[in-house]
Amino acid sequence: MKSPRRHESLIPLSREHHYGLMLCLRIHRGLPLHTTDETWAREKAAQAARFFETNLVAHFRAEEDALFPAMRDLAIATGLLNELLSEHRKLEALAERLLAPEVVQLVTALGEFADLLEAHIRKEERDLFPLYERVMSAEAAAQVGRAVKGIIGDAMQPTNPELLE
Repeated sequence: MKSPRRHESLIPLSREHHYGLMLCLRIHRGLPLHTTDETWAREKAAQAARFFETNLVAHFRAEEDALFPAMRDLAIATGLLNELLSEHRKLEALAERLLAPEVVQLVTALGEFADLLEAHIRKEERDLFPLYERVMSAEAAAQVGRAVKGIIGDAMQPTNPELLE
């Protein structure tokens, strides 16, 4: 059975999740082939750091300012929301490590960044979004949707497609 389409208010976030997963895939595929290739590691780390700045900063703000507050009063969501917020802070710290001067540190940071970002996105898509879709009222969802679009737009295209190559 085909899974139902995402609630309209979550579609821009899901689109951006897709772009994040594309970046993770590129990193995961490239790391085993380029662990000693300093040029590749520096280029991919620079791409990931720029993706973080141009996409994820606003994405996290949309979640933290619009989506998460709408779910904050749901006791069932409290633990999950706290986990996701903690992961946002860890991803911010990892993004800073993508600027490390040593190639070994870059390769390690790239792997950790891609692992955490992928797990984080999957947790939102598999756990948070279905919960939201089950419990959110139409009025609250419309409000969340307007706020999300006000921050990230409709996310029809990645901000910088070249960062996903």
